[in-house]
Amino acid sequence: MKPAALLIAVAVAFAALTSASAAQPTASDAARPVRLMSYNIRYDGPDDVPNWTQRRPHMARQIAFFDPDVLGVQEALPHMVAYLAEQAPAYDHYGVGRDDGAQIGETTTLFWRRARFETVSTQTLWCSPTPDQPSKGWDAAYPRTITRVVLRDRADGGLLDVRNAHFDHVGVIAREECAALAADMAPASVDGVTASVVLMGDFNTGPDSAPYRRILASGLRDARAVSPVVFGPAGTYNDFDIAKDNDGVAIDHVFVGPGLSVDRYGVPTDSFSGLVISDHFPVVVDVALIRP
Repeated sequence: MKPAALLIAVAVAFAALTSASAAQPTASDAARPVRLMSYNIRYDGPDDVPNWTQRRPHMARQIAFFDPDVLGVQEALPHMVAYLAEQAPAYDHYGVGRDDGAQIGETTTLFWRRARFETVSTQTLWCSPTPDQPSKGWDAAYPRTITRVVLRDRADGGLLDVRNAHFDHVGVIAREECAALAADMAPASVDGVTASVVLMGDFNTGPDSAPYRRILASGLRDARAVSPVVFGPAGTYNDFDIAKDNDGVAIDHVFVGPGLSVDRYGVPTDSFSGLVISDHFPVVVDVALIRP
């Protein structure tokens, strides 16, 4: 199938799911819809096949097609963030390099639609005993960050407290500690309005794990588990092979807190010339910010 045809097929499938779910009354019927997208875009590895230069135009078009209100990317080096920002001028963004808190190292950058949301605050936390400074924690192989942005809906003042994380792929203790840090922060509150929490990212761990259970224990819900409509493979890591889905184990997740209903969840598997766009599939979730 040609790339354009594949993208259209995905669109038709997503539209069909939208129509199907619309027939079912949900908590979001009187709520404000928000599309979330979490995407490990794979760092710029010169030996990757396909490499970043080959992948990036397809990624930019893929993101534009799904048109998220909030996008969280992982493994994004500063020059990769700059490219995506140039391709998506309607978005503001925030994220810092994990190595120095500025421009060195991978980022967990968040993008959000400028016309939809006003920026209330931004923050970077490191998964370590000293989360307010660039650092590597416990048994982690690398410094790991959580990017936090609090957003206010320009239409009615509703708040989102969005956290975008990339947990370590080696450190067992580090993943558990990072889960506690990411999930246990109290929701932001501004002028008496409490934000609804979104936690997204590459957690390098599946549902049958201590970090995952720790996040659920905080009161957050896995969007896939509670969505009335689910589309795409269960696994989200493909190792640059479109036929793989990590044995059906998701390591990329979107969690939501009270005040958000989930309408649909999808893992699109777009490709070009038989090649995947990243070594992870993105996660796209439609939620609704319930009116108080």
